[in-house]
Amino acid sequence: MKRWKRSYRQLIIGRKHIKNIKQKAMKYSSYKTIFVPLLLLFLLFAPKTWAQENQKQVPGLLINHHFFAKEMPMQEIFSVQKGFQRLDDGEQHSVLRVLVPADFVIPKAWKKYEIARENVVNADKFEAGARLFDEMAAATHSGDKQLTAPKIGQKLPGIFTLHDINGGTWTQDSLQGHVTVINVWYSGCGPCRKEMPELSTWKERFPQVTFLSADFEKPEKVRQITEKCNFNWTHLANDNYFTKWVGGRGYPMTLVLATDGTLQYMVNGTNEDIRKEIIKAIEKQVDMSKK
Repeated sequence: MKRWKRSYRQLIIGRKHIKNIKQKAMKYSSYKTIFVPLLLLFLLFAPKTWAQENQKQVPGLLINHHFFAKEMPMQEIFSVQKGFQRLDDGEQHSVLRVLVPADFVIPKAWKKYEIARENVVNADKFEAGARLFDEMAAATHSGDKQLTAPKIGQKLPGIFTLHDINGGTWTQDSLQGHVTVINVWYSGCGPCRKEMPELSTWKERFPQVTFLSADFEKPEKVRQITEKCNFNWTHLANDNYFTKWVGGRGYPMTLVLATDGTLQYMVNGTNEDIRKEIIKAIEKQVDMSKK
């Protein structure tokens, strides 16, 4: 009798267990029936940013506002190029910009290598870099041909009136009676930005010297860069005078003027040795101003 009751109880428990399994299976089946179509709908109508990101490419070349794949044959480019410029997007991507004549027309044979702008990674950043380079080239090569280049021992040629980012006005007369150092730079010059923190220490080292930086760019851009780089000199913006003397010799350009306004030292480029030479030139003029 006891054995029969035990068997009956196990049978009841077994049926309940089977019933629970069926209920769970039905519940899972319901979830699956609802979830799978929803997932498919989401993947179908989800924002296209994922797909677009995967489709975007890093081009190899930028020519006349057109982006081209890295597979573009370089031998076809050498026959038309006027120069090359490397463009970086700040995210470890770089593009080689090919400078060509203004009237150059992209050959039809090149079209198969072209990448649509919307499919280019950070196209706007590469284009901004190209525009900045063109602005710099125009500013550094727009000098009045009637003005001679600065010469050591002579006063700066011509006249200028410039404004710093705080509204101050500067002319040749502003530089009289002070040893003056002028650093000419622009935001696209990596070595210029890199040396700024060190240049700031010069102002503390030589408090009697007037330190000016000059950039052809707008005040807001100059302020943005100098604050980011902790550059504590007086900054001239919209410079259309000192920048002209950079020419093709390269950035940065540094000038040291005596108290009478004559040019005593001038150099293009920067490195540790060049900066040491600039400091020597400053020390020499400071010593002479004390006599």
